[in-house]
Amino acid sequence: MAPRKTGKGIVKSGAVSSKASPLPEKAKEPAVPLTPEELIHRELKRPGYKTPVTILNERCQRLNWERPDLMTRQTGSTFSCAVNLKRHIKKSQNSPIESVLLAPHPPLTSATALEARHMAAVYALFRFNSGQPLSMTLPPHFRPYWTELLKEKASAPDHRAWEWADDPFNARKAVEDRQVRKQAVDQARAAASGGGGSNGIGGGGSAIVLGPSGRPLSNAEASQIPEVRMAPVLRELIEQTIKNQMLNYPEAILTATRESSSTPSGSNTPGTFDTAKLEQNLLELGFRKSHVISVIGFLIGARERIHKGIADGEGLDPLVLALSRLSEEEAAVEWLILHLPEDDLPKRFRPSTSVADFVSSARASSSKQSINQSWLVDKLIHKIGFPRSIILEILKLQGDGEFDEGQMLEILSRKLVGWDEDPEWGIDLITDRAVTDVSEQDWSERDERRQEEIEALEAVFGDRLKILPRDSSLNSATEVSISIPPRYASESKDDLTLHILFSASSPYPSSLYPTAIPPFYLTSTTLPSYIRLHLYASLLNLFRDPNREDFASILASGDGGVGSGLVDHLEEIWEEAVEHPPGVGEVTLHLLPKMSPAPTSEGPKAGQVGRVKVRGTGGRKLRVYTKEENEKLKKRTEEWQGREEFKSVMKGRMSLPAWKVKEEILQGVESNRVVVIIGETGSGKTTQLPQFILDNEIASLRGCSTNILVTQPRRVSALGVAARVAQERLEDVDRVSGSVGYAIRGERRAGPDTKLLFCTTGVLLRRLSSGGDTNLDGVSHVIVDEVHERSVDGDFLLLELRELLKRNSTIKIILMSATINHKTFTTYFESPTTGPAPLLEIHGRTFPVEDHYLEDVIGQIRYRPSNNVRPTERQTEEQLKSFKAEYESKGLGSSEIQLLDTVSRSDKLDPGLVAAVAAYAITEPNADGGGVLIFCPGVMEINQTIQALRSMNLGKVEIMPLHAQLSSQEQKRVFVKLPAEIRKIVVATNVAETSITIDDITVVVDTGKVKETQFEAERGMQLLVEVLTSKAASRQRKGRAGRTKPGKVFTRRMENNKMPSFPVPEILRTPLEALFLQVKAMRGDEDVKAFLSKAISPPSMPNMNVAWQTLIDLGAVEAEHETSNLTALGRHMSSIPVDLRLAKMLVLAAIFKCLDPIVTIAAILSSKPLFLSPMDKRDQAQKARAQFVTANSDLLTDAKAYTACADIKGFSGQRLFCEENFLSMTSVRDITTAKSDFIGALQDIGFVPPGSSRTSFPHLNTNSCNENLVKSIVLGGLYPRLAKVSMPKAKFEQLQSGTLQKEHLAKEVKFFDQQERVFLHPGSVLFGEAKIPSGFLAYWAKNQTTKVFLRDATEVPLYGLLLFGGKVTVNHFSSMLMLGNGWVKLKAWTRIGVLVNQLRRLLDASLDAQFDDPTASTSDEIIQAMLALLVKDGLTA
Repeated sequence: MAPRKTGKGIVKSGAVSSKASPLPEKAKEPAVPLTPEELIHRELKRPGYKTPVTILNERCQRLNWERPDLMTRQTGSTFSCAVNLKRHIKKSQNSPIESVLLAPHPPLTSATALEARHMAAVYALFRFNSGQPLSMTLPPHFRPYWTELLKEKASAPDHRAWEWADDPFNARKAVEDRQVRKQAVDQARAAASGGGGSNGIGGGGSAIVLGPSGRPLSNAEASQIPEVRMAPVLRELIEQTIKNQMLNYPEAILTATRESSSTPSGSNTPGTFDTAKLEQNLLELGFRKSHVISVIGFLIGARERIHKGIADGEGLDPLVLALSRLSEEEAAVEWLILHLPEDDLPKRFRPSTSVADFVSSARASSSKQSINQSWLVDKLIHKIGFPRSIILEILKLQGDGEFDEGQMLEILSRKLVGWDEDPEWGIDLITDRAVTDVSEQDWSERDERRQEEIEALEAVFGDRLKILPRDSSLNSATEVSISIPPRYASESKDDLTLHILFSASSPYPSSLYPTAIPPFYLTSTTLPSYIRLHLYASLLNLFRDPNREDFASILASGDGGVGSGLVDHLEEIWEEAVEHPPGVGEVTLHLLPKMSPAPTSEGPKAGQVGRVKVRGTGGRKLRVYTKEENEKLKKRTEEWQGREEFKSVMKGRMSLPAWKVKEEILQGVESNRVVVIIGETGSGKTTQLPQFILDNEIASLRGCSTNILVTQPRRVSALGVAARVAQERLEDVDRVSGSVGYAIRGERRAGPDTKLLFCTTGVLLRRLSSGGDTNLDGVSHVIVDEVHERSVDGDFLLLELRELLKRNSTIKIILMSATINHKTFTTYFESPTTGPAPLLEIHGRTFPVEDHYLEDVIGQIRYRPSNNVRPTERQTEEQLKSFKAEYESKGLGSSEIQLLDTVSRSDKLDPGLVAAVAAYAITEPNADGGGVLIFCPGVMEINQTIQALRSMNLGKVEIMPLHAQLSSQEQKRVFVKLPAEIRKIVVATNVAETSITIDDITVVVDTGKVKETQFEAERGMQLLVEVLTSKAASRQRKGRAGRTKPGKVFTRRMENNKMPSFPVPEILRTPLEALFLQVKAMRGDEDVKAFLSKAISPPSMPNMNVAWQTLIDLGAVEAEHETSNLTALGRHMSSIPVDLRLAKMLVLAAIFKCLDPIVTIAAILSSKPLFLSPMDKRDQAQKARAQFVTANSDLLTDAKAYTACADIKGFSGQRLFCEENFLSMTSVRDITTAKSDFIGALQDIGFVPPGSSRTSFPHLNTNSCNENLVKSIVLGGLYPRLAKVSMPKAKFEQLQSGTLQKEHLAKEVKFFDQQERVFLHPGSVLFGEAKIPSGFLAYWAKNQTTKVFLRDATEVPLYGLLLFGGKVTVNHFSSMLMLGNGWVKLKAWTRIGVLVNQLRRLLDASLDAQFDDPTASTSDEIIQAMLALLVKDGLTA
């Protein structure tokens, strides 16, 4: 082909030739300026750039959003445009669409409509991609606008941060919610100021109940919200516990400063906020001005100290310092709610009036005396204002004697002012007084003087005085009340009344008793009890005031007349007391015991905050070995290598393909820090390469310092490879640890001489974790085998190893696999100096493997499809003809083709077909007598295939299952050699796919399917899906047949064109919360999302958001920001190698002393189903399970059944029990094993004493019978897996005597989780339950078949939600508590939420102290307070 001619006047360098032809005349004319339309067209057509609209469409498609609408508008000669983003609310395409409109403000105008559209696309892209460097992908014309937007974002105030959120839909919702919430709060405030309205829980008036978004709920919505109550007795217990424990755990003070940034919301400068506006708002809510002024001063001081970072806790108010996440108004309201007596709160913040205490106390005895006592207690508490505890203390001292109101008031008044032990004015003078000491004449004169005093008071006060009717049941003679009007503030709404009792037991007035003050008290409909008691004490002190001898003189004279003096003094002082009220502690100084540290717990010293453990830096001092030591090791190695038996081993090793490239491998490892090695299955790379390195290091006199870790993806692989390598080195790893060892979870065989340690990926990750060997000091080589599998742990390990290379300058990393997309791995470990990691290949396999396809043997096997095998995939006529023609050309008959068509289009694997192919492989004429390995998708298919095989006449065979749920000993059975006359058949999942050599296997039957977990982040649902294996996995399976001799593989050709080349990385299709917890445990305050974004296949942002939210919901992290550290609970959870939800349950169970039932439940959830349900005996099985139904809970029901079985002594007895009650004996055995493992994990972190068994720790099971506690701890682990119960509308039936509410049916009850409507699984014990009082269920799993079903459900108490659920948000302006994101709403008095949050902070502080010192125990007082709330769900017995 002739070269293309160069244009005249142009050379290849681009310069104009001096000899070029002159330009044409047209070119000499001045250029005509381009129109705006032409200019923008030219910019958009620049080569190498996509248009902004195209980039926007691609970004929306990648996020599964709808195609955006661009709406252009013309104004005069200019154009502007807005972008409307759309997406489906749920993943389903049939779900409703939500939209958000993005438009610049002020509008951006352009000269053309085309430019306006693309500028609007740039604006929209910036709104949800402002943190990404997209500007360079835009055509140059649009880059300046991107730069302008960056400047606008940098200078924008904080309240505009939502505009640049990654998810504009959720950002818009958050703004709308804030606006609606503000409007609702304003309405609530207006209602409070307008008439002191109630919060709907008590106090009367109309309720304004706000939802999670702040929108007022309708009456129908509010009626479905459960209500939480707290009995007064429990409230006092909780408050006292909080006061006591704050002294023991002052670090709880700083909890919220870790929960959010150190800058209090609403202010950037310490102590600066709009105090005038805050004061006005609080006054409008009904708080007293004096209290408002106090709390504002307190807030200013507390926030100043937070900003200064004072951490000693001394003199700081715990609650205020824990409120840095709240606005100033919310912080002030919460402080006032907790610190003010409830009767000094505005009506809307008060609890409902309840007679629960009276009813419960009167229930014990129906005697008249008991009822009188109850009414007296009720009056002294609610009407007069004395604390309950002091009243009950005095009544206890009184014993069974008569109860006199006057005498009780006299005793309480002496207690109030601290005179109770005074020799002249004390209580003894009152209790020792005897009526017989006074003559009848003296009593008569006393009554006359009393009457004279009453008449004098009537004359002075007129209508202000009232004589109340005598209450004979309380032994009261005469009671008068005198109203005390305000003297100075005529507009005051407060009222006060003085009550004087002329009691039969009081000698007043009498000169014989000069210290006998008449019983009196104060009442008010507006003033709180502590102000009334303060005034009461002021009046009492008059009688001993040296400046007011007139009062003492009146008493000494015996003539009476103190009433008018008391009224005068009250008129002088009470308004001042209201304006400047005293502290509650000052008033109750002598009534309540002094606050002191709880004796049951010895917390850390003041100011000591639990240490946050951060990622270690290693720093272990390594031993330096001498030359003599290395020579000695070399000599010992040469000695055993010279033995005859080793020579025969070497003969086999040298025949492997890996041996041929030994020197190349060693040179690559020596010269590079990272090497990627690819070798066919059977090439010997797994067993030989670690030995090559070790032997070379020993020969080079570096053997003593050589420490090689080899990771395997599964336990069975680690065990099998370790055993084989040990055998080749003339060792027995199961008997004596030598140079080869292994480490799997719960089992380790290694000693001081071990140089090759085979371990699972998880074991190495735990070694890298915080507190372990984070730098792998002393490890010379890490070999990661089977990297192609791309498990979550595997990808995480690669990320950690890449980071490790920066910290450890000597370690070598070797990645190995038989099938690998090598470019992915070599690029991932690219070095800035040497480039991508080198790739070494091992060609060839030891023995050939023949391929046999189903169509080759279909006519020779005895197989008929079962009824379950039906075509589910539709095909066109053309497809059917093509299919038929293809197999007719291979000589298959019509019946065989029909059979293949049925099998190929069925979505179910027929175990009969698998068994028939395996039987053919065993009995065919060319069979070599070797073993058979069958690959099935899951455990169920394994069991069905084994059952089908056993129904055939196969001669002498040994059939064995192999899967991950088997114990190590059961897995090792497949490696045991059988007598020559017995054929081995192993039916396995993909655990047998890699790094396993079963010597006598020569035939592989590959079904071509595997079960893998997939995760839908939008619905929070895990799906176990049966899918085709990848081509890489199929090659691995095929290689299992050619390890020790030539083999055969039987598989299906028809799926080959559908199989993916490599599996989808597990990190992209599974939940990530366990990985997030692991990263946090290892890397402290590092941003976990940013860290995982550096993974070889970074997870999607929606999946990472869901995982992070799960850690927040479980209380595993301190705050919502990704750099937050783990909480004490989170650190404990990360130390237990089980599912993080089960780990949380186990920790809480040990703390709350209900260990055995929770360990049993955790073991049940880790094992196969406990109950069997045979198809032909399903009704009998349901009846058997119904015997154990407990506490509206599937889990407690199963735990009860297991415990009943485990309590039977003897295997035969347990087996009979299982047969009678349809229990799986295998599951019982697995649960027992799992329980032992869990106890061992708790022993490792110090929660269970060493050497404990099920019966040896009764102190950890003292609360095991508390069902509400057990269910609450189950909820604590499962949250936010929660379903809300929606009851049907009440229906009534008309009867002759009136109306009767009909009982609704179970099928009318509906259940909803946060995403959608869900259904209880028919196997649940709650399936037919029509009443679920609490309104909430926790569940273990959500699966979709015909419907979305919940499995393992448990009804949970409301206080379980508050104490163990998500973060409790208190809506301070309505009667609502919200959990987590606000989906769970509970009607409750605001103070309940405040107290619950304080209890939870104290529990966290106690756990934090225990994490630092495992020998410490959690405060028993905190535990008892929580238990008291859980026993009756906030009510008393």
